[in-house]
Amino acid sequence: MNKNALLTSLCLVVGMLPLSAQQTEAGIQGSLVFPQSDLRSAVGARTGFEVGVHGAIDLQQGQELRPRIDYTRIDGGSFSLSSLSSTTTVSGISLGADYLCYLEQRRRGLYAVAGVGLVWWTSEYRFSGTTHETSPSLMIGAGHRFNTNVAMEFNVDLGKFRSTAGQASTIKAGIFYRF
Repeated sequence: MNKNALLTSLCLVVGMLPLSAQQTEAGIQGSLVFPQSDLRSAVGARTGFEVGVHGAIDLQQGQELRPRIDYTRIDGGSFSLSSLSSTTTVSGISLGADYLCYLEQRRRGLYAVAGVGLVWWTSEYRFSGTTHETSPSLMIGAGHRFNTNVAMEFNVDLGKFRSTAGQASTIKAGIFYRF
């Protein structure tokens, strides 16, 4: 299945989800991205960022479904080999959905979150060109929704950003804002 067909299918599924929900919301999010494992090595342990948009579908009794689209970017540091130096930039566009379960059984306070996604990674190397990788991703974390508009979340993401030695593990700290 090619990328366009897969993306179209996922958009249709995500687009139909609000039809069965009682209350839907929309919002934006921004996170600091702390790479781990192979990704940390590839970008010289630099911190990146992630921005995106999301929906929120109230499933009642403190449960929520959150479809989202994110853009992640980590500008890598430089390393030298003899007289050559190189930099790596890793970026990705993600389409995913998260399940939130609030501890107070209402959409406020502490919550646990788990999600799945599909990420289209691009790795740009200064001297050796660009590589692309499509990878599923898994996420687990916790957050706190302070009021109807603002939440803060910490999570761990697992995926793959290149075919060999490409574990894309990250720790993220983000702010979510709902309109």
